[in-house]
Amino acid sequence: MKKILIKAAILPAFLLLCWIIFQAKKYEDSRQVRTVEVIREVKTSRITEKEIEISGETIRFGLSRIGKLSTAEYQYTHVEQFESVREIQGFKLPFTSSKFIYSYDGTITAGIDFTRIQVDKNDKTRRITVMLPEAEILSSAVDQDSFQLYDEKNNIFNPIRVADVSTSLARLKTSEEQKAVENGLLTTAMTNAVALVKNFMHATWPLDDYHIEVIFAPPMQTS
Repeated sequence: MKKILIKAAILPAFLLLCWIIFQAKKYEDSRQVRTVEVIREVKTSRITEKEIEISGETIRFGLSRIGKLSTAEYQYTHVEQFESVREIQGFKLPFTSSKFIYSYDGTITAGIDFTRIQVDKNDKTRRITVMLPEAEILSSAVDQDSFQLYDEKNNIFNPIRVADVSTSLARLKTSEEQKAVENGLLTTAMTNAVALVKNFMHATWPLDDYHIEVIFAPPMQTS
């Protein structure tokens, strides 16, 4: 009778142990399946990312939206002497001289028109060529509040008119623009544009394995 009772007690315990082992095995198998699914999902997402291709037109469109952008600035202070003498048939009349010395500050900016950009992307050679138009002066302004008058000599027989001063300012503004170009304003603007384009492209698209070359188109010929 004791043996029967012992067997009766052992059997449920054995069945419980088998059930626990079965559930543990089932749980472990499910974990492995989920792990495989996660790994498969990660691999799939990586493959999808590599399959995304950035076309040259996509790059061109993204850069063209920058529009006209100033990439260099030139500031100056100009001192000028304006003098006017009345003449008759090429002879300067005495005591009709009027003159004054003045100065003003100005700012000239130069940059690139990115709407005219061209992009060639070669996936075989892993090379991207970006063609930009040459830099141009975008703005030239005189700060009227900076005007200072140092010396003034006006003659009642030959008064200086406001129109004379305006004409002088317009002429000198053009002169300062030429001086800025001679001092390398456009060259600086193009150098800065190259760095801007490369930084923008690397920050926007996955192009680390591409060689990016930025060149400038020759100026357009006018007939």
